[in-house]
Amino acid sequence: MKTKRPITLLIFAIALLLMGIAFAARRVVPTETASQAQTLSDWAHGSAGTLKVMVSYPTELLTNQKNEIMLTYEADPTLQQNLAYGYVFDAEFNAGSSVISPQKRLLVPLESGRRSFSWQVVPFGRSEISGSIQLGLGGSDLSGAYAISPQVTFEIPFQVRQTNGLSPNASFIVGLSMIGAGLLCVLVFIILNKKYIGPKVN
Repeated sequence: MKTKRPITLLIFAIALLLMGIAFAARRVVPTETASQAQTLSDWAHGSAGTLKVMVSYPTELLTNQKNEIMLTYEADPTLQQNLAYGYVFDAEFNAGSSVISPQKRLLVPLESGRRSFSWQVVPFGRSEISGSIQLGLGGSDLSGAYAISPQVTFEIPFQVRQTNGLSPNASFIVGLSMIGAGLLCVLVFIILNKKYIGPKVN
């Protein structure tokens, strides 16, 4: 009577290998990023200076994870000469079906040199999200008690991708563990298969 070969073990090993590759691939494939740039004029004190602003963001947001939206800005030489009068950089980020931190609206005293800050956004539910960043430049008396008066607006379309909730590094480690377990199962299958076949009878 012939013994049934452990085909189930082989199927299980193949499933582990495929899932491991899928998990590990999240770290191999980088997230595509995009950027936009605009210039703000000095409406607060009427100098001829300008503030150069650039926003960098991922084109695809991952669910169950914090995705970073980075805003970088720098005053030109003319505006830097007038910083003593006091300026506040007013920025508000909005995106539907998502949680934004630390808060949607940020009021930052303007300082010399290149500066940056960021928002973290966690999307949920939808496959596409429309985001926008409104920017304004005001005097030191700007408190945020009233709605922002934007000088420029960045319109940012996002695609949303469902994920397993793990960071790319954690997903990579889990993937390698699955691949290792899958290879071990394949090795056990080969050993058991030889045992079940047994030596050939002349």
